[in-house]
Amino acid sequence: MIFLAKESKSPDNDSECLMEEIDFESLQQEAVEFLQANKFMILATCADHRVTARTVSIINDGLRIYFQTDRNFLKCRQIEENNPVALATGNIQIEGKAQITCHPLENIFFRENYQKSHEGSFRKYSHLKDEVIIEIEPTLVTFWKYDSEQRPFREYLMVEEKKAYREYYPPVN
Repeated sequence: MIFLAKESKSPDNDSECLMEEIDFESLQQEAVEFLQANKFMILATCADHRVTARTVSIINDGLRIYFQTDRNFLKCRQIEENNPVALATGNIQIEGKAQITCHPLENIFFRENYQKSHEGSFRKYSHLKDEVIIEIEPTLVTFWKYDSEQRPFREYLMVEEKKAYREYYPPVN
C-alpha cells in the first residue's frame, strides 16, 4: 500500500518535504540483491577531523556487510574512535555502524563466503595474524533512481524504523 507520508524532514537534508511511503520489505530485498551482485564498495571513515575513503571487498548476510582488513590500518583506528561509516557504489549509498569483530578464520560464515567471493584476497591475507573482520550494520540505505518519465528520485530504507520512502528531486508539488 502506497500513501503520502506526513510532512517530515528528508533523511538527506533539513528541508521539509512530502515523502511517499513505499514497501519496506521490497526495498530491503532490492538492497540485499544489490549487495549480492556488487562485491566492491567505497568505505568512508572519519576521526580526528580527517575523512578517508577506500575500496573494500565485501560480502553480506542480508543487509549486514563484512570485509577484512589489517587491525593496524587507518580505517580500523578511525572505526575504533568513531564507528559511524558510509559505503557507496553505483546508485546506492549506505550509512551504518561498524564494529571490529574477530580474525577472519574464526568466523565460519565469513570464512566460507569471503573465500567464494574474493578467493585471491582470502588466500593472500586471511591467514595473517593482524587481519580482522569489520561488520557494518546499516541504518540508512539510499538509492538514486529515475521513473519512467526520467524524473530523478531517491528511495530511503530506514532500517531501524523498518520504513521506506520515496522522495522526488527536485520535489514534485
